[in-house]
Amino acid sequence: MNSLSFLWFQFFLCSILILLAGTKLSYNADIIAEKTGLGKNWIGILLLAPVTSLPELFNGLSAVLFVKSPDIAVGGILGSCVFNLFILSLLDISCGRSSLISGIKSNHFISAQFGILMLIIVTIDKAFSKHFILGWISGLNLILICIYLLSIYLIYGTESKKEIRQKYEEISLNKALYSFLFNSLIIFIAASWLPKVGERLATITGLGQTFMGSFFIAFSTSLPEVVVSFSALKIDSADMAIGNLLGSNLINLCFLPIYDIFFLKGPLLMFVTNLQLLNIFSSIIMTIIFIFELKFKSKKRLCFGRLNLGLIFIYFLNFIIMFYLRK
Repeated sequence: MNSLSFLWFQFFLCSILILLAGTKLSYNADIIAEKTGLGKNWIGILLLAPVTSLPELFNGLSAVLFVKSPDIAVGGILGSCVFNLFILSLLDISCGRSSLISGIKSNHFISAQFGILMLIIVTIDKAFSKHFILGWISGLNLILICIYLLSIYLIYGTESKKEIRQKYEEISLNKALYSFLFNSLIIFIAASWLPKVGERLATITGLGQTFMGSFFIAFSTSLPEVVVSFSALKIDSADMAIGNLLGSNLINLCFLPIYDIFFLKGPLLMFVTNLQLLNIFSSIIMTIIFIFELKFKSKKRLCFGRLNLGLIFIYFLNFIIMFYLRK
């Protein structure tokens, strides 16, 4: 049954399931951070980011293996990177008169800078992948995995194990881990169906696969990041919220070589439109804005308020251009 109304029903049903499962993740991650004594930035990057990025991974694999649409796969990844950075501005707005940045304790420069580096590698790969072919994949894509592992190592080096105020004495580490795994499974099941629905919606509505992958699918698969980040902020874990978003971008980009391995026609980025470069450039500019705020962080709302406008402006400019140039 492929009627438009039923397709939208499936789309929103999957999104709601992802949202409901994501509400528990930050709570359990906070418990795990307390029980293990690891920094919240490290937990956000190492634990939350991979789990909340599961929709992007399985959406892309399904798009490559079953739908045969590399544009939806790559658009979902790059569109999610843009959307995750947009979430940072929403988190800051939700802080009211105070600034999101003023409440952080961890150093987020490493994850932000490595995010830019990986985006630059993807840009080079898009332009020159045909010159670095290893079998049917791009050799440049494999560099992303090495950069990701290096970033994780360096970030871990900046996070020291410390004593944390006990808030969850009555909850065991095992119980938190089991709950975390259960909700991750729900996210996996819902996310595996999204690319098929997205491809049919792209065909019926005429929105195009590039636009569909970059925004509708990216938004839905980024719902865990939205819910987890706002939930983390609510329990006074700004570092975990930011670590989750920046870490999600790192691991999302690391999924591209995985897609490349399963896409047997040739280097993945050779088969996507040049319009995907818009997502890359938008992500780089938005990350630079965030780094600028980290460099000159202030407790005052005025400073980051203007930078927030920059993040929001670039996000919607990217959305409008992508819509009018959609294929």
